[in-house]
Amino acid sequence: MEAILLPGLAPSSYSEVKEFIHHSPFAIKRFQEASDVIGYSLIDAFKKAGERDYEVYESAFLANSIALLDHFKDRYGVEPNVAIGPSFGVLGAAVYTKSLTYEEAMWLTHESGKVSKDFYLNLEGDFQTHFVYNLSLHEANDLIQSFTQRGKYLELAGYLEKVVCLCGPKVVIDELKEELNHKPKCFSLHTMNQPIHSKQLRELNQKLKNSVFEQVDFKPIHGTFISDVNGALITDPDEFKQTILDGYDNPVRWDLVKGRIDQLGLEKIYVIGPKNLFSQLLKNQIQTIDVGPDNVFTSGAVK
Repeated sequence: MEAILLPGLAPSSYSEVKEFIHHSPFAIKRFQEASDVIGYSLIDAFKKAGERDYEVYESAFLANSIALLDHFKDRYGVEPNVAIGPSFGVLGAAVYTKSLTYEEAMWLTHESGKVSKDFYLNLEGDFQTHFVYNLSLHEANDLIQSFTQRGKYLELAGYLEKVVCLCGPKVVIDELKEELNHKPKCFSLHTMNQPIHSKQLRELNQKLKNSVFEQVDFKPIHGTFISDVNGALITDPDEFKQTILDGYDNPVRWDLVKGRIDQLGLEKIYVIGPKNLFSQLLKNQIQTIDVGPDNVFTSGAVK
């Protein structure tokens, strides 16, 4: 049994993917289609986009993801029945499972990005998300409990087996970093100056649900999607829509996804996207085939 995995927002700035964007016939086509949907040149905007230009950056990532999906179909000619889309990868999975057309997913991504940008600009507090390497889920929960008992807000934003994401106010994250310096074998990776997959985004979830998500019709899913929120097998379009929204204010739980992968007995997973953590998490247990912007021109993906 096989599956396809579309990762979330792995590092892929314009400079990192420009060769793919300008030389892949699929990318050229998908960026043009995206520009038609959003009403301006996505490539031009992507060149100049800053880290807060969510609607541009996320739209470009989706365009690249679907272009890579086109390469995958062209090269391998298979359609795995199971889709996985951790974090933002869920929008690519929506296209793959035919729950949304590419144009619908692009519009939803772009408009959601604009709503998110406005929300973050008006969000009170200085919340951050900190990424830690080699911290177990048990250790992370112990840290959260310890900070909570001291009256300091800290929450789990993601568990990715080798990487844990923790969210809290800057002063708490600074204190967390100090504590991590004294923990053997684990170390800090980087910090985002905003909350992600956090309870602080519950209001954003509702804003999106009652605005842009109401304007898109999710269609019956072709195959099955594994939720990164709770590991559930999603086949209903309304449940799929809800799991996308739930991703805003609930942590990514790769352990639950991995449990479902094991339960289904998946033997091969195609990872469609730029270099990312998920290939590393899977490769020692399951056969993985990477289809990314750095290898499609050398792996035979382009005929």
